[in-house]
Amino acid sequence: MAVLFQKVFPFVPKHTDWQTFTGNIMMYYGQELIPITDEIDWKISARNIIQTPTFSRYNIPDPERYLTWEEWAQEFVLLINGKPHN
Repeated sequence: MAVLFQKVFPFVPKHTDWQTFTGNIMMYYGQELIPITDEIDWKISARNIIQTPTFSRYNIPDPERYLTWEEWAQEFVLLINGKPHN
């Protein structure tokens, strides 16, 4: 049986840029056909991402709660991957 979606998102947004982050979203979850905007409109892309069937089950917070895409993306990755094990 083929796995359609990546179970984790193996990239940390802390040391990346918007294009790389969204490029990785498209690479791992491209089956969703998520519309992606330029960085200036990152909240639109974030809302598009969290409304997809794959991500809606994670209860990812609305991007309006965050000042930057990096803050939102950190929460997104944490919710998708779970808390890191130390």
